[in-house]
Amino acid sequence: MSGIEIVGVVAAALQIAELGSRVSVKLCTLCHRTRHADTILSGLSKEVALTCNVMRQLGASLKEDKDAHLYSAEACSTAETVLDECQKVFDEINKIIDVSTRSTFRRVALVLAEARRDSSLTVLRSNLEKMKSTMLLMLNVIIYAGQLRK
Repeated sequence: MSGIEIVGVVAAALQIAELGSRVSVKLCTLCHRTRHADTILSGLSKEVALTCNVMRQLGASLKEDKDAHLYSAEACSTAETVLDECQKVFDEINKIIDVSTRSTFRRVALVLAEARRDSSLTVLRSNLEKMKSTMLLMLNVIIYAGQLRK
């Protein structure tokens, strides 16, 4: 993996983590505005925050690793794929949140669509959990490789 690819992955990880942080804050705000904090929304908010933390750690580890250029092209491709998928999930959650926070009249109409929203958010949360697991595995491999080199 070349130095340019590593810089690209690190930059993408940090940018997408920032996007995820904004989504997590929006979810928290939406939960606090709702009288009965929706367990799906609060759980998703926590999952987004955890995924962002893992993403930041992965980016920081790649940035600090002097031997990152030794990683395979497949590792770089996997990291880019996971980051792209995370961005898609964050964008989708953002769309759902933006629709949920519009005018009162629209919110009344959206009450009927809440069940569909909840199932969509549950699927998105499941996708985030899978991507977070992949990033954690990559992070552990990087840490282990660093320990072996010492």
